[in-house]
Amino acid sequence: MTPLTSFLLILLKVCSFYWMVVAMPTSCKLQGHLVESVHHRLQDLGGDFPLHCFPYNVNMSFPDSAFPAPKANHHQCRRALWVVYKSLQQVQLMMEDKTPVGEGGVPWNKRKLDVFQNLQHQLLEQGSCLDSEDLGVLSSYFSNVTAVVKQQESASCGWMALKRDLDKVLVSALQKHHACFTWRDAH
Repeated sequence: MTPLTSFLLILLKVCSFYWMVVAMPTSCKLQGHLVESVHHRLQDLGGDFPLHCFPYNVNMSFPDSAFPAPKANHHQCRRALWVVYKSLQQVQLMMEDKTPVGEGGVPWNKRKLDVFQNLQHQLLEQGSCLDSEDLGVLSSYFSNVTAVVKQQESASCGWMALKRDLDKVLVSALQKHHACFTWRDAH
């Protein structure tokens, strides 16, 4: 191989790498209006956290350490969006395993739950680029909630705790990490 050929191969590799980096999406964001819609539909399901569920509350509190400091740099935004994505993903997995309405469940309106799940699914599709890490700090929280939901006598308390905490996640993300979401221009 001549020096010129070697040089051209190296140049070709460098240029290929450059175009791969330039062509890759630099950000993965969720649509803020869709997160707001999911939040509103979650609230539409109704019901405050019942008093009889407080004994189960000890093992079920969403880890505040999951969210980064409210700064709008790329790493903090990605982490905040990841928390929203992973929380919605885990809720979906739990609902696939055991439906929250019906015997031993919560008195949520099935139609409203379907609307919530449809919006949730849209966000999960949109945020699939965020699905790169395991649950980490969220793992023990979701394990505890899942255990409570699977017990017939405490299932409704588990679902209500999950609803309360998902509400907290969405509100916190929308308020403290507002700039991390993509927002449509008002026309």
